[in-house]
This record gives sequence, C-alpha cells and structure tokens, in this order.
Amino acid sequence: MNAAPANRSRSKRMKTFAAPLVALGVALAVTSVALMAGGNNPLVAFQKMLKYGWSLDSLIVAINQSLPLIVSALAVTIGFKMNLFNIGVEGQYRLAALVAAAIGANIAGPGVFKIVITVIVAMVVGALFASIAGVLKATRNVNEVVGTIMLNGVAYSIIATLLHWKLVAGIHGSFLSTNKYPEDAWFPTLSLRSGTTELYLWVIPVIGLAIGFHYLVTRSRFGYDLRASGMNPNAARTSGVDPKKMIMITMAISGALAGLVGMSMLVNQYHTYTQDFPQQLGFGGIAVALVGRQKAAGIVITAFLFAMIARMSQVLPDPPLFAPREIGPIIQGTMMLSAVVAYQVVQRRSEASSIREAATATHAAHIAKNASEASA
Repeated sequence: MNAAPANRSRSKRMKTFAAPLVALGVALAVTSVALMAGGNNPLVAFQKMLKYGWSLDSLIVAINQSLPLIVSALAVTIGFKMNLFNIGVEGQYRLAALVAAAIGANIAGPGVFKIVITVIVAMVVGALFASIAGVLKATRNVNEVVGTIMLNGVAYSIIATLLHWKLVAGIHGSFLSTNKYPEDAWFPTLSLRSGTTELYLWVIPVIGLAIGFHYLVTRSRFGYDLRASGMNPNAARTSGVDPKKMIMITMAISGALAGLVGMSMLVNQYHTYTQDFPQQLGFGGIAVALVGRQKAAGIVITAFLFAMIARMSQVLPDPPLFAPREIGPIIQGTMMLSAVVAYQVVQRRSEASSIREAATATHAAHIAKNASEASA
C-alpha cells in the first residue's frame, strides 16, 4: 500500500542527485574540449589536478577559501527566498570590512573584545548599507537590482575616499591599508600537521551560521512569513504579514550577512584591510547560491567544490601541461549554467509528474464514484 509513495520519494531523490551530476559531466566535457583545443590531454590534466587537490594542504586551503563564499551565498539566498535579488553583496562586504578593520584595530581592549567589535561593526555597516535599497524598494518600489548595483558604485567610491583618509588608513609597505590587528586579536588557526597550511577556525562560526540560517528559513515563523511574502505578497498581507516591512527586514539581514563575508580574511588571514583585499566574492556567492539550490547544505558543498576547483587549477601551468589556469573558471562557469538548466528541467518534470498523478487519482475517484452510484 505504501509502495507508490516510497517509489515517488525514491524517484525524487534520484532526480535531485541527477541534476548536479549532469552539471558536473557537462562541465568536464566542455573543459575537455578547451584542454584539447590547447593541445593538452584532458585525462592527464584531470589526473594531475586530482592528485594536487587531494593533498592535505590543498584540502585545508579549499576549506579556508570556501568560507567567504558560503557567507556570501547565504546573504544572497535569504533575498532569493523573498524574490529579492541583492546583487550588492560585493560593495556591502568590502565597505563593512574596511570600516570594521579601521575601528576594530584601533580601539583599546583585549584581543577578544576587538574581534567581537569587528564582527558587530561589520554586520551593522552591511545591514545599514543594504537597508538603503530595502527602504527604496518598500517605499518607492525601486527595483532592488538597480538599487544595489548603484550602491555598489557608491561603496567603491566611499572605500577609495576612506583609504586616503589618515584617520582610517595610511601607507604600509606598498599599499594603502588600515592599521594591523595586534596578534592577540587574531582569530585562532589550527595546524593539522607540522609545516602544513593552517586551518582557519573561523570555519566554526561559519558552519554555525549555515545551520542557524537553515533553521531560520525552514523552521521558524519568520522563515514562513519570508517565503509566504515572496510567493504571494497579497496572501501574506491577508494573513497579517506586512510585505513592505518584510522587504526591509530581509534586506537588512542580507546586508548583515554580507558584512561577515570578509571576516575570515580580516581576522584569520590579512589582519588588516588593504587595497588588494579580495574582490568578486559577492558575485561568487551568487553562483554558489544558484548551484547550491539556495539550501544551506548545498551552499556549503558547492562553496567547497568551487574553492577546490580554484585550488586544483593552480597546478595546470606547471610542466608537462603548461595549460592555462583559466581552466578553473571555465569549469565553475559551465557548472553554474549547467546546474541551473538541469535543476529547471528536473523541477518541470517533477511538476508535470505531479499533475499527471493528480489527474490519474481524480479520474480513478470519479470512476469509483460512478460505480458506487450505479450499484446503489
């Protein structure tokens, strides 16, 4: 009697896993063509990449590099849940990191206090800056994509201005940068083996953040209101939810998460904000969110996979391959496009299957009703 639901559940799981596998297969096929066009053997290249990527150093580096991508994807995803596209994570995290570094490194107090202040300031700056787009969307119906893109430009200009302000930054070495954090304000790292790359223990707060995000979106009343407002604002308003208020709250939360994107690099790696502070992590988070299907677990796995691909591609220019390092972005970009298409195909087939099952059940019920009336 329970065979049909079990079969449907098994089929749904198989389709869910099939989509990323298809995306990976397409990405490898496209990459193989690119390698062969450059005169390289794809099998040799992939073998070399895997050997290099599965070393302990590479795994640790991939974990470290995945941390900002995870947070960036979470910041984008919470907007997606309400049909909002915060494309301004890039400007929000860079501005937040600069202000947080300038304040956190210069206040008096123990190292732990400096770290806490840095995190709080980063979240507040990110939330306030993203809220500008949220207020414009809620009160003047300004498209959030346009608003956040324009605010990215504003953020870059503010950053350039602040870096030339002596109260905030100065010339240290060859770059403009904020003051460096004292060693007691560095977030701990873990060396898994003598002489190896150190693991950023910021991974612990990031994993906790992903778990908290999952429960906030899927298990809380706020998450229900968020998704309801995104699917049908009018129905949400009827049930007592103010969609405009939800827009402003969601954009503020998205900005607060965006403010945390640069924290692993600030408290674990650079310990200062410089002109060459890593960029494009906001846009990278969009790709991770899409491939990870806007789910916390999928985002964590995808971010690690993207970081691992970037790490493995570093070995391609070495002999005997002499292949371009840009093969890594080719794999990432193709995976993103393939995954989006594959997920859409799977979703449409699942919807069509559900419609057919509902039609079949309705037809069977109609026949049973006619038979019952005839026998009566």
